[in-house]
Amino acid sequence: MTVELLADVAVGADAVFTYRTPPSLHATIKVGHLVWAPLRQRHVQGIVLDLYVWGDNPHRADDSFSPSVLRPDPSDRSDAQAPVLRDLIDIADPDVALTPAQIRLARWIAGYYRVSLYEALTLMLPPGASCEAETTWCVTVEGRSATLGALPPGERDVLYLLRRRGEMTERDLRKRLRGSDAELQAIYAALRERGFIERGMILNRARARPRTERVVRLAVSPEEARAALETLTRAPRQRALVAYLIDHPEPLPVSAALAAAAADASALRALERRKLVEVTAHEVWRDPLAHIVAAPDIPPALSPAQQKAWDEIARAIDCLKAPLPDDHADAGQKRFLLHGVTGSGKTELYLRAIARALRLGRQALVLTPEIALTTQLVRRFAARFPGRLAVLHSELSVGERYDQWRRLRRGEASIAIGSRSAVFAPLPDLGLIIVDEEHEPSYKHDATPRYHARDVAQHLAAITGSVLILGSATPSVESYAAACAGQLRLLELPERVAMVTGPEGLPRTRTLPLPQVTVVDMRRELAENNRSIFSRALRETLAETLARGEQAILFLNRRGAASFFMCRDCGHVIACPNCSSSLTLHHEAAEQPGDERPSASASLLVCHTCNHRELPPAICPQCWSSRVKSFGIGTQRVVEEIASFFPGARTLRWDRDSVGRKGDHDRLLDRFLRLEADVLVGTQMIAKGLNLPMVGMVGVVAADTGLYLPDFRAGERTFQLLTQVAGRAGRRAEGAKVVIQTYAPEHYAIRAAQEHNYHAFYNEEIAFRRQTGYPPFARLVRFVYSASSDARARRAAEALAGEIRALAAKLLSDDWRLIGPAPAFFRVQRNRYRWHLILCAADPMPLLNALRLPPGWMIDIDPVHVL
Repeated sequence: MTVELLADVAVGADAVFTYRTPPSLHATIKVGHLVWAPLRQRHVQGIVLDLYVWGDNPHRADDSFSPSVLRPDPSDRSDAQAPVLRDLIDIADPDVALTPAQIRLARWIAGYYRVSLYEALTLMLPPGASCEAETTWCVTVEGRSATLGALPPGERDVLYLLRRRGEMTERDLRKRLRGSDAELQAIYAALRERGFIERGMILNRARARPRTERVVRLAVSPEEARAALETLTRAPRQRALVAYLIDHPEPLPVSAALAAAAADASALRALERRKLVEVTAHEVWRDPLAHIVAAPDIPPALSPAQQKAWDEIARAIDCLKAPLPDDHADAGQKRFLLHGVTGSGKTELYLRAIARALRLGRQALVLTPEIALTTQLVRRFAARFPGRLAVLHSELSVGERYDQWRRLRRGEASIAIGSRSAVFAPLPDLGLIIVDEEHEPSYKHDATPRYHARDVAQHLAAITGSVLILGSATPSVESYAAACAGQLRLLELPERVAMVTGPEGLPRTRTLPLPQVTVVDMRRELAENNRSIFSRALRETLAETLARGEQAILFLNRRGAASFFMCRDCGHVIACPNCSSSLTLHHEAAEQPGDERPSASASLLVCHTCNHRELPPAICPQCWSSRVKSFGIGTQRVVEEIASFFPGARTLRWDRDSVGRKGDHDRLLDRFLRLEADVLVGTQMIAKGLNLPMVGMVGVVAADTGLYLPDFRAGERTFQLLTQVAGRAGRRAEGAKVVIQTYAPEHYAIRAAQEHNYHAFYNEEIAFRRQTGYPPFARLVRFVYSASSDARARRAAEALAGEIRALAAKLLSDDWRLIGPAPAFFRVQRNRYRWHLILCAADPMPLLNALRLPPGWMIDIDPVHVL
């Protein structure tokens, strides 16, 4: 049996090699396994793409796959002419095997996002499963008898060290020897040529592996054990342990059994020698949901709008069948855009759809944009589907994610829920994919490969034939345009609903109004001599809310205490020495996550790009004036203002600075839900689908933060953030209020948010996109180059722009344009100058297929921002 292996090597993109499978692996190896294989003089890891018997035509899951390293064709050879193939070494982890759907999805990602197939496949692997083999050197018999004084100094040092310490890896040798890597390699080669040392290889242990614990139980029947008690009268500890195990016949952790019986390890070993007990290793799952206690809930009756949407979804789930190609006329019949206002009951439809898919024996995948939102959804899902969830997100430990991955691959968990990386979960029986808050830019990965989880989920649905539900109160313009064009089925929930208990004791729904939104023109506040960051309307509404015993949210999408530090004499702004951005004033974080009573004496200037930190200057470094002052506001400044106006109010702050440790999201959410705080101050983390029933007021401190950024999506992002954060108010009762402070009350995004009118916003935005030729009327490809000097980055950008223009004239139709080259908005990051250019075309793929991108360029297909 032979295998086609995609190896983790740098000999070229998608290097596929053919190996022979040793007989010991015939029964276990399968397509998708992560394996070890020899390559030249080292060992490498690779992923099995195909299995076949030599002489047979290989069967491939995707006939379009064409590796860059050609394999021999078995049909062109007789058995006598068959080449000599090297054997695989071993399977790296028997539990780690990619599904056929994952391999097909990786091939699409590699082609669409312009990365190698191996890079795409590694997205599918559990973290910590892959590892590297290390080269070792050891002394031969001749080397032990060689005269050290006759050798050159470098060779003498290496041979002496290997004689003293035995076999060593090149990494350990490098730590103890002088010289560059190239010089050491030359020394190793010379000693090997003399016959004094020989090369070896060790396989490192993977960072992620099953956790085991020792368990003990009786090795004899209870009757025999009772009889043995008579022989243990002079060994009280052994006798106590045997008596305890008689009463507890199930396998018990060794530590627990010894503690309960007041025995020790020597007593256990003595009983093992007597063959009265046996100790074995038992795998223990690392369960990130072990701390969640959720009482089972009862599905409420649906509102008329929910029922109408549910009937459509249920019919699609009941018709799950073979996958349809992406361009099939009926492919859109199983793809839904669920557009419901905030609090309209979208999550209840998700739960019912999952239950229906599980009854058909299928698995479900649920994507959420933020870990904080994952936490609350998990609790609600655990109440409906206890024991059937697996969670995947970056806050879990490597071991926890490894165990969750294996549970899904084995089919022991039916529902995968997590952030964007969960789209790569191994679900062999996938039938339903839900992308909650589908408009969120956090679904876009900000490192290579720069995939968008929503778009990947759509392709995964096409591969597996799954039902796809994209849900949002503020759908992305591209998704809503696709629904209007018939590529998605549009389902709308125009009313907010709340769950209440009926007279018969069963849950039911009732309609609630959306919160009243007041827009405050801060220009008028300033003209009337109000220089506070809070308008009079916001202060009055907050005071009324606190007096009623309700909670409030104050939203500002900017961290820190002040935006920048500036000299009022010469105008010099304290900037980061590594980046082109100004430094932001931060107060030292409090010990309790979220709580903060800032002190001016514990302040730092921080760069939000490279994390450079320095103390605020007492005098201007430019003109030596002492008139340096902080300007602008951030979440920490908002906390200070609340303490000033409302001294008795308990405040929590929720932003990236306050959730730096594992579990901080859970702790902050729990404290706010337990009513341990009156006001929650936060950034966009608090604007994403959280259900906070006691919130009766939301205040937006500065709605203009991102409104005028040089990005065509600035208006859309502002509308989405304002609508989403306003939707946190009034989830339980009428009378909720929202106050939006702005210097641009006439902007269409702010007017539409005030009216909760998505359609008005969409009509304005789609007209702007049509006029400017931005998505969905064209596709964007962004190229970014960074260099140590501005001139070098500019030359590279201009050279690539010339090449793109030449290729576009040949390969693209007339409806294309190239924006730039120009310096990026964030021009310098970490001492690297950045230039970029943006290709705008209906279909850029012919050009991308022909373009040979020079080293150093970053390519972003369908960017969510162009800063």
